[in-house]
Amino acid sequence: MSDRDPVGSGSVAPGGPDDALQLVRFTRADLPLVGPMVRAYYLEDGHSFHEERQLRALAVLADGEPLGRGWLIALAGRPIGYLVLTLGFSVEAGGAEGCIDEFYLVPAVRGRGLGRRALELVEAEARRLAVRRLFLEVEHGNRALHLYRRAGYVDHQRFLISKFLDR
Repeated sequence: MSDRDPVGSGSVAPGGPDDALQLVRFTRADLPLVGPMVRAYYLEDGHSFHEERQLRALAVLADGEPLGRGWLIALAGRPIGYLVLTLGFSVEAGGAEGCIDEFYLVPAVRGRGLGRRALELVEAEARRLAVRRLFLEVEHGNRALHLYRRAGYVDHQRFLISKFLDR
């Protein structure tokens, strides 16, 4: 991992450079770091991990897919998680909208305010991309719901339904 295209930099708590948190766009060279975190995230959330589907999508993001961004979350230059933002358009929102599709921190760093700071960084990036509304996909009962609600995300009287078109 290098400092290519870092998003944000700053302290998550008082201290020196060891506290710097950044989102760093991942490249194909980073996929050996990202892939195991994606597997861990899917296992934790109870999702089915389809090796070919997920790893192919990560490679597309790494190659610069215009409808999405993939970042490693780095603390003092060390990867501690990953985040994926997808982009779309909504008449209701009045323009571009985004979805935090995947957001994962390794268990050893949770509970230290790093998730909140990572959300702030991705929200700043979404604003830079002219995103007017930001969704966050989360499982019911996810232990981080309190974090998302404190960050201003709200439940709505709507729900999403989906269909895979490649089956």
